[in-house]
Amino acid sequence: MPLPAQLVSHYRVLGPLGSGGMGVVYRAEDTSLRRTVALKFLPQNLASDLLVSERLRREARLASALNHPNICTVYEVGEDSGEVFIAMEYVDGQPLSEAIRAGGLPLETTLRLGRQLASALAHAHDRGVVHGDLKPANIIVTPQGEAKILDFGLARRSDPGEFDRQTLETASEQSRPGLAGTLPYMAPEQINGDPASPRTDLWSLGVVLYEMAAGCHAFFGENLYLLCRAILQDSPRTVPPNVPTGLAAVISRCLEKEPARRYQRAGEVRAALEALGSSRENIIPAAEAAPRAALPLLFAAGLLLLLAALGLYKFRHRVWTVSSPARVPQPVLLAVLPPAPVTDASQSAFDKGLADTLNSRLSELSARHALAVIPMNETIAKGTTTVDAAREQFGVNLVLTLHIQRTADNARVNYSLIDTRSHQQVRGGSVTTAAGDPFALQDRVFESVASDMELQLAPQDKQSPVSQGTTQPAAYDYYVQGLGYLQDYVAPEKVESAVTLFQRALEKDPTYAAATAGLGTAYWRKYQITHDLRWADRAIETCRKAAAEGPALAAAFSCLARAFMAHGEYKEAADQYRRTLELEPTSDDAYGGLATAYELLGNLAAAEDAYKRAISLRPGYWATYNWLGLFYMYHARYEDAAAMFSHVVSLAPDSFTGYSNLGGVRAFEGKYAEAVPLFEKSLSIRPTGDARSNLATAYFQMHRYADSAAQFEQAVQLDSKNYIFWGNLGDAYYWAPGRRSEAPAAYGQAITIGEEKLRLNPNDAVLLSSLAIYHAMRGEKKPALDNLDSALRLQPQSPGLLFNAGIVYQQLGDTKRALDALERAVSLGISPQYLRDTPNFDALRDHPRFVALIQTQKNN
Repeated sequence: MPLPAQLVSHYRVLGPLGSGGMGVVYRAEDTSLRRTVALKFLPQNLASDLLVSERLRREARLASALNHPNICTVYEVGEDSGEVFIAMEYVDGQPLSEAIRAGGLPLETTLRLGRQLASALAHAHDRGVVHGDLKPANIIVTPQGEAKILDFGLARRSDPGEFDRQTLETASEQSRPGLAGTLPYMAPEQINGDPASPRTDLWSLGVVLYEMAAGCHAFFGENLYLLCRAILQDSPRTVPPNVPTGLAAVISRCLEKEPARRYQRAGEVRAALEALGSSRENIIPAAEAAPRAALPLLFAAGLLLLLAALGLYKFRHRVWTVSSPARVPQPVLLAVLPPAPVTDASQSAFDKGLADTLNSRLSELSARHALAVIPMNETIAKGTTTVDAAREQFGVNLVLTLHIQRTADNARVNYSLIDTRSHQQVRGGSVTTAAGDPFALQDRVFESVASDMELQLAPQDKQSPVSQGTTQPAAYDYYVQGLGYLQDYVAPEKVESAVTLFQRALEKDPTYAAATAGLGTAYWRKYQITHDLRWADRAIETCRKAAAEGPALAAAFSCLARAFMAHGEYKEAADQYRRTLELEPTSDDAYGGLATAYELLGNLAAAEDAYKRAISLRPGYWATYNWLGLFYMYHARYEDAAAMFSHVVSLAPDSFTGYSNLGGVRAFEGKYAEAVPLFEKSLSIRPTGDARSNLATAYFQMHRYADSAAQFEQAVQLDSKNYIFWGNLGDAYYWAPGRRSEAPAAYGQAITIGEEKLRLNPNDAVLLSSLAIYHAMRGEKKPALDNLDSALRLQPQSPGLLFNAGIVYQQLGDTKRALDALERAVSLGISPQYLRDTPNFDALRDHPRFVALIQTQKNN
């Protein structure tokens, strides 16, 4: 590599660093500033092409405006003695292409570098700069472990003839200069001749993530033609088993063939990778490592049942297993399908309870194995009864089906483990025990299923009957039936049956703490159905009793936590959730509840961390990402929220919730043209009131008030007890031509429902601010201001509540206070576009403060 002149402009050339298709790079000294730089000289064929040279100069100037710790800074574009050069930051380190080894990088390194790369791309894209050739060879890893992207805006394919010629050359696994080194990272649309774009950069980022995680390319072909065909037509290679499901889902979303199905922004990828990172902060006090005589017995979501056999048996237990050549997918994301109902109601309840307890005990194994299990209550709530539905709604790769038979003497469980993609039974078996021994039945089924999933059970996984809280088989039988009835907690008659069965269990064994906790939960469900506060009080009293009887019973403390949350006693709720997690550290439900309690207490950092801990428990499960997305959306962190909801859709492609919430983010950003198709997609999957209301809200912000009213009318038909739907319907009537007279009645219905909810929880700030709006829209000044003051005392820094305050003040004629509130809301993240399109502020259009406000752009 010949050296150029020793002095180029004010740079002293010190020696070569490398060469590639875009030129030769030298280490040099800036004699003016006394700093080391990298000088890139363009190759003669490009430097002599005036059009290409000018384009590169222009793009280098754009790139010089980038200022990000993970982007190599461009200092200057110059020319000396007819040679065009670019002066850049000198980065000491190793190319990522050399750092990646067979088997990939450690997970923490992949996540850390991936977040840095996504953050750098987000910074550049926000400033109109696209990389166009992101690949490991263009990324330097410094000795401090930081990634630096080189050649922003400078590396583009500009010779179609060269592309055609090289596609027939031999391609290897190793990157090499020119097109062969670039092609494995090119998006399908680039291969088809489309220009580089932010979404092509996201494809390239996905390939880089894959390579860091797996240690090889995502696509392969014997020559570049076959490699092109693989990129255009084939799915990426399956990631190795050691790659977590959550990371695999991020990579998969980046590598969607259609650009519209990828993440839409690099910030979304960054947020998704951040959510996968394990938290370092202790959320709950460290649990004692000492052995426990009895582990907790839980129920409903996050249940743990410790099942074992009683003494000696008159009946010899029989376990038959069936194997097939197919392998159990790893890591396992499992859904247990509820058994098909039978004619005998008590038998059907027992079957459901058995599945529920088995589901819970398998969940406990996730602390020690590559296993995640969907809570049974969520499977029931979504009506998931088929293999396809489980895969579509939860993204699971394995399903457990159960068929339970009883005779006078025997009980038999036939089970199958089914791969959700191939629909092939990979394992199966049959367990038979004495009909009067439910302990043994549960225990044998659990051990057989665990063995078939290739899980090695530790001694603590096998408990004696005492661990179940009762030695009375009849009490346990009633308890399991109660759990089965409680799965249908929206049906009053099923909840009443659950109450009766838990009471019968306690008649057989008055000290059975798990049955007491089940009874407390059943009382809580009765309150949710009847809204009779007596049942809420009885639930708290019963759960307190369960906690006293069974201090190692996580179910009792989670029951108390839910009751305290509903009463607005958030500190007490947080205490109970922490206690639950001490007893059951793998409960993502408890982490989610703790996060909500922290959020309502104003500790947002701890809340976000708790949500991320929930994700870390089951990184392949969509619901925990949805929780974190809602948290981000409520706090106006729209890009982060969009990343979470995009991840929901990646993990569960038919998630009506994910599409509806993603549309909600776009609507809050003022991007209604993007939001409406997402709402329509959600409604096409399942017509929920939430999606209908969200679509109506988008129409409202687009000033399509008649269409908005029609959608809100359908929403209240789907859920007539939702105060938000009624309040939104009032807004649509208020602004729709000729329908304002209908608005007061809709607002009145919202107020009636909301005030009933407020009786239980007087500290619900969102509800208080909503009631303030409804009263203000009816011209009722005092209750409007009273409710608003109460809401702002509870959450003075909530961007959403400040936005609501702006509506209330403006509706009551207090322009100054309205603008004060709106300015604070925008400073905390509320989209100026959303303010612009809210009709309550039409009278402010020409006000200088409002004009300045809606022109504000959130500082990224």
